[in-house]
Amino acid sequence: MNQELNRKLSVVYFSDIVGYTRLMGRDEDAAFRLMKKNLAAHTEIFEKHRGKIIKELGDGILAVFETVPEALSAALEIQEFCKKNREFELRIGLHSGEVIFDHGDVFGDAVNLASRIQSVGTPSSILISEKVFQNIPTGLDFSAIKLGAFNLKNVENEIELYALTNTPLAVPKRNEVLQNIKFQDRNLWKYWVGISAVFILVGYLIFSIFGDNRNWDDREKSVAVLPFENLSGNVDQDFFSDGLTSDVISQISKVNSLKVISKDAVREYKKGRPSLKEIAETLNVSTILIGSVQWDEDKIRISVQLVDVSKDKNLWEESFDRDSKDIFLVQTEIAREIAKALDANLSVEEQNQIGKAQTSSFSAYEMYLKGRDQYYKYDSATNLLAAETFKKAISIDPDYAMAYTGLADAYSQMSYFGLGMDWLDYSLEASSKALEIDPYLSEAFSSQGSAYYYKGRKDLSQVSFEKALALNPNLSSAIGNLATVYFSNGQLDKSLQLQSRSAAINPKNYIPFQIAGWIYRILGNQIEAKKWFDQSLSIQKDPVTYEQYAYSFLSDNSTDEALELLPKIFIEGTEHGSRHFEAAGLISFYSKNQGLAKENLQQSLNMNEAYDSDPYFPVPFYLAALIENKSEAQRLIDIAIKIRIDAIEDGDRDYNLPLYISMGYVLKNQETEAINNLKLAYELGWRDYFMVENNMAFDSIRQNPEYRKLIATIKKDIEQMNENLAASAQGSDKKLLRNL
Repeated sequence: MNQELNRKLSVVYFSDIVGYTRLMGRDEDAAFRLMKKNLAAHTEIFEKHRGKIIKELGDGILAVFETVPEALSAALEIQEFCKKNREFELRIGLHSGEVIFDHGDVFGDAVNLASRIQSVGTPSSILISEKVFQNIPTGLDFSAIKLGAFNLKNVENEIELYALTNTPLAVPKRNEVLQNIKFQDRNLWKYWVGISAVFILVGYLIFSIFGDNRNWDDREKSVAVLPFENLSGNVDQDFFSDGLTSDVISQISKVNSLKVISKDAVREYKKGRPSLKEIAETLNVSTILIGSVQWDEDKIRISVQLVDVSKDKNLWEESFDRDSKDIFLVQTEIAREIAKALDANLSVEEQNQIGKAQTSSFSAYEMYLKGRDQYYKYDSATNLLAAETFKKAISIDPDYAMAYTGLADAYSQMSYFGLGMDWLDYSLEASSKALEIDPYLSEAFSSQGSAYYYKGRKDLSQVSFEKALALNPNLSSAIGNLATVYFSNGQLDKSLQLQSRSAAINPKNYIPFQIAGWIYRILGNQIEAKKWFDQSLSIQKDPVTYEQYAYSFLSDNSTDEALELLPKIFIEGTEHGSRHFEAAGLISFYSKNQGLAKENLQQSLNMNEAYDSDPYFPVPFYLAALIENKSEAQRLIDIAIKIRIDAIEDGDRDYNLPLYISMGYVLKNQETEAINNLKLAYELGWRDYFMVENNMAFDSIRQNPEYRKLIATIKKDIEQMNENLAASAQGSDKKLLRNL
């Protein structure tokens, strides 16, 4: 199931027909003829300049070139063609960067940035990034003017833009580009690839705010969708109201300008709920959507109400009465009405997406929702039922991509429940089938990323999650999972930004707060680290959080404060497992309390029956460093090293494996092997040098030149990541000031 990544430095080309949507509204036949002529011209001209058309996005073209001169020559010839024929005008944008090629499509930041550059241009212009400008060879007949730095939507840092000035191009003024950016800010729901649809309730949410005579820019754009109430009186229909809630959350979250609280954070409000004001304060949102579903034989009524909590008023409410078999038509009706109300300039692709359902079969949809309901119980037995239920949905509709995605998730869970790693291959087959049906299904890429991650293929996992977020920037599962991948790859600055987003949309999940604190600790910001740890512990008392909290104290040389956390790990009335004693043992170990460390580590080992087969259980190494019985210590080390070597040979790329192998080799006095494994750990993403610098087992190699060089390199990386975060924060502050 493995596939090799195909990354290549390329010049990405985006073009867009000016005024196409208005023409489409007046004369669809003429618009389609124009679109075909545009494609034919691009195809003919690009063949001469070795350009490759990736896809047609309605009125736009996405293509790639191998060199800047070829891309500029093709773009200029295209604009010359338009000027000569006078039938339509184009905006063109170019950017150079690394692109991921996969199954005939392209992904990556370079694609997103090229799209953004094109979108802020003016008719008959060619805008290029600084990278393209810098790669124009001297002596070629291309001239350009610098327009300055701009903040483009969904682009973290300011981008220097240039405009080509060759005849017969139009050269936009800086103010014109700024006006286009400002206009886009008023249409934030439109996506960069033109593949997103106007989904159920999305438009209504935006329309409600505009109808309130207040721009979203003047208030926080946030909403929580509470579990829809089942009014049918039949508890067997709960799965449908729950599933509909999830679907609404999923659809609204595709509007990038909205902060939408994830389904996991609102699930507890199904059984009774506090006041809307309390919920809004807890979830940190300004609006709440409440809804209900009622069945009457084959009829279904869906009622929704959007509440501005701070003003205690309804922004919008509506009821939809439909035959159950026609429920998908509700999405089409709402989407088209909202597009009309907002005077939306929809591309052809967006118009095609409106009303597009994953399935036309209500029976298949019902089976899919039942499968999801079973899957979200996160239990081994119900997970098996979920897989079978997803299969039933597929048997009803073999082209139901989301059902294949559900099956992929269920298969991944099989491995989590210890039923074998072969299930991950089945999961990848199911997600591949989903993507074969719908190549732009973000949920399928997210499922694929999870399976690759469980297989230890972080490289492939990262690409899959990045694709998912390229298609849906607010997909909560992909945000959290990609943040974890970045963390494990050593990209701590990128991970921290995503962890913050994950915490914002799921404020009741302790994990993003825990990992954000972990990252701040590694980066040396112990004040921020402790703030995030406190927030994580307020949600759940997890031993890992206490362990990391203690390391933060130890980083400040506050040993007493670190040891004071030990009793808190063993919460009264809670069953204490191996992980609790492991955390207590490691805190004691790094606090130099060897007696207490040995006691807790031994208890952890005794409670873990899989200690001799679990490659992620570090206790044997630490215990071996403390026990007096050398033969027993040697036995523990040899077993622990072997299972980690086996995991690496099987393709697992987790940096913890060579990191702890290194500790084992230090204890065996094999210095060269220890250093080599530390280097491998660094290559795989290890940046937490606290774990060795404060580990007495590494004292024997502390003065090794290779060891010191490696630690210095890690510290330099951390310094760079802190600078990146500071620059990003400064850029955000600039954007905020401009909006004030």
